[in-house]
Amino acid sequence: MELQQFDYAKFRYAHQRHHTRWAKRVETRNPQLLCQECGGSGGEIDVILDDGSGPFEECGWCEGTGLMDGFSRYQWLEWQKQKKALDIPTTPL
Repeated sequence: MELQQFDYAKFRYAHQRHHTRWAKRVETRNPQLLCQECGGSGGEIDVILDDGSGPFEECGWCEGTGLMDGFSRYQWLEWQKQKKALDIPTTPL
């Protein structure tokens, strides 16, 4: 059995197409729901340097758009309920 090389270019292309479809979908929704995880900012800056700069980390729930559809909001609310029931801290200790 031969191992096949993973096609990173094809994976990247598929991911970019998915992101483009997602962004168009949530931007044309009415009403537009802000992402509750990132507060509508699309992510956060991971501060590394003393001047407060660093790489931008996209939010995993809204994929960096700052917007969600109704089903994603429902999933996020259910996730929050489960987190609260299990008493999982939201910030690292």
